[in-house]
Amino acid sequence: MTHCKRVMFFVAAATLLAACGSADSGAEDVSSSEGTEAAGATASTSPPASIGNQGGSLEGHTPRRFAGMGSGLFVGDNLNPGFPNDDGVQTWLTFDLPAGLDVVTAAVLTTDALVVQGSPFEDLGNLNAEPVHYDEFSADLFDLAANGEASICQRIAAGRVECDVTDTVSDAITSGRSRVQFRLKFDVVGDSDGAQDLALFFLTDSNTNEPGIFLLEIS
Repeated sequence: MTHCKRVMFFVAAATLLAACGSADSGAEDVSSSEGTEAAGATASTSPPASIGNQGGSLEGHTPRRFAGMGSGLFVGDNLNPGFPNDDGVQTWLTFDLPAGLDVVTAAVLTTDALVVQGSPFEDLGNLNAEPVHYDEFSADLFDLAANGEASICQRIAAGRVECDVTDTVSDAITSGRSRVQFRLKFDVVGDSDGAQDLALFFLTDSNTNEPGIFLLEIS
């Protein structure tokens, strides 16, 4: 999905060293043998509903300084040593809402697929889920303005994150929109210490986005 010729560099231990690029655009990948299991995505026509992230062309990550994008879901700082120091990265998520949703009591964005490199939650502040609207995923989205207040996400356990996004989902349903979208980002883009601080979200391969890595639980 990155529109560039992919070049893969294999990694050792916990260091992530993957990137691809071209004269006009670039993209980056991160490899890891670690993974966690998350619940599969389902959807119902009225609350309660459990909706998986799209896992397709409207999702992925964008870095701040390296002009590119990729399919892996990464948030944090120093994506890999081949990129500029302090090159923060954000993740973008899309959820298609089923027909028939009306009054929403609660909506929680959740995942059990978190893997951490470094100490992003200690060094970069809160992990936030910002509501955004976009029709096409591209590298230009990094500075896209949010469409509402960010929700602070809580790290509940080693691999689990939860974000209360009730207001965002309620607004989408009231406005008649067929999807909700989020940008995941930390308070601080980068801490300039040269060390990798990343939150990675994946099921089997860190470079592969799949439906159900994140769930939107609506009641």
